[in-house]
Amino acid sequence: MIEVYRHGFVCPKCGCVEYYPVHGRNIYQCRSCRHQTSVTAGTVMHRTHLPLTLWFWAIYLCATDKRGISAVQLSRTLGICYDSAWHLLDRIRTAMGQRDEKYLLSGIVELDDGYVGGPSHNGKRGRGTDKAKIVVAVSKTANSAPLFARMKVVDNVQGKTLQEIIDQYFVPKTKVECDGYRSYLNLEGVELILNSN
Repeated sequence: MIEVYRHGFVCPKCGCVEYYPVHGRNIYQCRSCRHQTSVTAGTVMHRTHLPLTLWFWAIYLCATDKRGISAVQLSRTLGICYDSAWHLLDRIRTAMGQRDEKYLLSGIVELDDGYVGGPSHNGKRGRGTDKAKIVVAVSKTANSAPLFARMKVVDNVQGKTLQEIIDQYFVPKTKVECDGYRSYLNLEGVELILNSN
């Protein structure tokens, strides 16, 4: 709701900023065109039938439990049915994911690639393996404490792929710490700091 009404109420129909609340319902009515809009319209809570207190409680539980919360656990905690809890979690997770897409990494960012998956059967390790390839970027404070991380599964770790990640997720002129792998050496729009380890 903060996103929608950041600068106060603006009628979505005529743009008027004068309104009055309709008592007994959580809606505003425009003074000019009389268009009615809900306080939750355009938010993750749009067209909800659950009380807003349940929404805020669910958002709190999702944001504070570092292991995550299941729909079963949420339904028990909030006293709602499983289907409602599942849809609630789905909306919250989708909104959190969309919000994460807006963050850009800046300052000092450590960039590295890695490989994940089960045991390899081809006997190769490192960049020659057939495991899933990921690129990990972590922005850090001056004391090297992590601030924000981004991970992306990629088809390869070639320079073109890494440049696309830089262009999409990094603020220009960011300082990037990385190893001396050749794909990192020609990255544009960032200042490279090569690690010797």
